[in-house]
Amino acid sequence: MGTRTTSIRLDDELARQIEHAAARMHMRKNGLIVRAIEEFLERHGEEWMRAEARRQSLRASRLNGNEECEAWERAIDDADWR
Repeated sequence: MGTRTTSIRLDDELARQIEHAAARMHMRKNGLIVRAIEEFLERHGEEWMRAEARRQSLRASRLNGNEECEAWERAIDDADWR
């Protein structure tokens, strides 16, 4: 697995909090930030998937059979197929 470099802008207070937390945890700032992002995505990724599944289920329940098929056909991204 490779790595990528990215940059973000932090206000001074948040930057200080990260520096202090990294020092207390005996981590580098980069490690702390990566860990925080990973934990955020693990926690909220599942929540997003559940919310999206519920949204799609509710939308599909409002359609009759023919409308549902037409909705799925419109949603197909087949641009790479041609």
